[in-house]
Amino acid sequence: MNVKAMSAFDRVLEAARQTTRRVVLPESGDSRILSAAVEARQRRLADPILLGNARQLQAEADRLGLSLNGVEILDPATFPRREQYIAALVAKRADRGMTPEKASHALEDPVTFACVMVSEGDADACVAGAITATAEVVRNAMRYVGPRAGESLVSSCFIMLLEPEHPVKDVMLIGDCALVIDPDAEQLAAIAVATGESAMQLTGITPEVAMLSFSTGGSARHAAVTKVAQATAMAREKRPDWRIVGEVQLDAAVIPDILARKAPEQATDAPCNVLIFPSLDAGNIGYKLIERFGGAQAIGPILQGLSKPVNDLSRGCSIDDVVNIIAVSAAQVRSIH
Repeated sequence: MNVKAMSAFDRVLEAARQTTRRVVLPESGDSRILSAAVEARQRRLADPILLGNARQLQAEADRLGLSLNGVEILDPATFPRREQYIAALVAKRADRGMTPEKASHALEDPVTFACVMVSEGDADACVAGAITATAEVVRNAMRYVGPRAGESLVSSCFIMLLEPEHPVKDVMLIGDCALVIDPDAEQLAAIAVATGESAMQLTGITPEVAMLSFSTGGSARHAAVTKVAQATAMAREKRPDWRIVGEVQLDAAVIPDILARKAPEQATDAPCNVLIFPSLDAGNIGYKLIERFGGAQAIGPILQGLSKPVNDLSRGCSIDDVVNIIAVSAAQVRSIH
């Protein structure tokens, strides 16, 4: 009997199921979030927490034909630890002029409330962005959850689930496609290391990192090429145990025969499975090309460098997108701790 091999993303789902985590969803008024919470619970990917009024959410669930049995609903207006949250915000941001009155007002925003829940340990992770701009999700994550110790940069990556005909098999990770607009060489190296670590921790693949450029191995001269070459050297210093190819054009990065012709000293039989774009322009356009023309499924953006998981959604997300990010967030809890 043929047994289908476990895909890289199957490993993410399995990691999520191994230890059920509480993932707070502040945008419960959106029907996609409500449906995804029910599905995530049914598939044992997480214990979702919906923020909102129980009666209103139950009415919406009834309209959609959903059962909320086993899905926790928490109303921030009547939450018994609200005063502790106010005190925590004042203590955390007193140097920024935070007062009890300002803290109480801040907690009226569901995304802020959800991030404070994560910070205070009442939830393991937060997923938002279906109706909230990325900048607002990230701002709350930085203010109330904060960066992981020793991290100087919060960046993002996407997991791209690939069709069989792609040069890279099964899955690849790409970054940064959502946050850092114009990284310098040091930031680009940090993005490469963070994305490679996400690849290992979430999917179990061995990172083969490509530092993308319009030049391969010095074939062109420009400040933009120099930046990527410098970032490549810095990333290699940080992770000498990884294969980090750069600076390299996309075709050479994913097709070993082309790399063997253009930069034989960096060539192996393996295509790169972690692609690092030189700017947000390139990364955002690149992932959408891979998704829309290449037929890949994009899961993300996944935030990297936070002390606890907070992940963003595209405002055009589907129910499946939300379920997948819930699973990634639960798996990140395992890897962070």
